[in-house]
Amino acid sequence: MLLQVIRFVRLPLLLLLLFTIGRFILGLAGVPYFPRGTAIFSVVVLSLVSSFYFGALSGRVGGFGWGGALLVGVVIGFWSQVLIFVATLISYLGDFNTYFRHWDALNVPEGTMAPMGQAMRARAGGLLVGPILTVVAAAIGRSFGALAPDKKN
Repeated sequence: MLLQVIRFVRLPLLLLLLFTIGRFILGLAGVPYFPRGTAIFSVVVLSLVSSFYFGALSGRVGGFGWGGALLVGVVIGFWSQVLIFVATLISYLGDFNTYFRHWDALNVPEGTMAPMGQAMRARAGGLLVGPILTVVAAAIGRSFGALAPDKKN
């Protein structure tokens, strides 16, 4: 079923990759994190919205039960966290000034530059906690699945 779910969510997985690249480039280009930069390519928000929509579509379009809908949330959430983890790692290893190193993105005090170890521990925690939020979003979406279009129509 995992491969079927991955095939079903290919579009959000691609969009998450593109958003991660866009977010990385904005930081490199020097676009300020606040007030607009961080809102343009929000990987977390896209993962939540995608989980909601694809959770809603999982029954009628994807042909999945509740387990498949929850797996949709796990796949989308884990992929987004892997992308964030890798982008943060690249940012630190290459000493690139990207949004993935910003104090607010790492939940450290304002103006603080988190050391690489601290940042990577936070991102590793996201690999475990991040998918929980997207599973909840997928479950909520699945509960609204009756509003989704039918595969036949």
